Amino acid sequence: MRTRPSVILIREWEAQLSGSGCCGRLEGDFLARDGEPIFRERRAGMEAMAPLSRALRERFGDAIELQVLDPRNPALFFLLLRDFWAFRVGLVEALKTIGRLPIQAVVLNGKLLSRGEWPDPLEVVEILEEAISASGLQRA
Repeated sequence: MRTRPSVILIREWEAQLSGSGCCGRLEGDFLARDGEPIFRERRAGMEAMAPLSRALRERFGDAIELQVLDPRNPALFFLLLRDFWAFRVGLVEALKTIGRLPIQAVVLNGKLLSRGEWPDPLEVVEILEEAISASGLQRA
């Protein structure tokens, strides 16, 4: 059985910051007493991920498994374990990935691809194209 390439985009979710739920999100930011947004830099990080996510979804569709998770979500640990097993990531590499996860990261096939900033979408598309052709899977 062949495994689709796995991309995990790690970024904060509004619900973790503001209490907004799964059925909607709070628009904008909470404001401090002086009127300044409280989570301005975090919102910018969340929105900056959109071009990468959109490029991957448009280019690959269902040929890849694309997950977007908050770094505090317990499911992240289990998805990483699954990917470590499926893609035969060595123990040292797996520990590096788990130990170096920041609030903002990209994990590709169980290996940390980027941390702290979003990579160029074209760079990630190229890496995934190589992974798909190496595995013999067809693009959707």
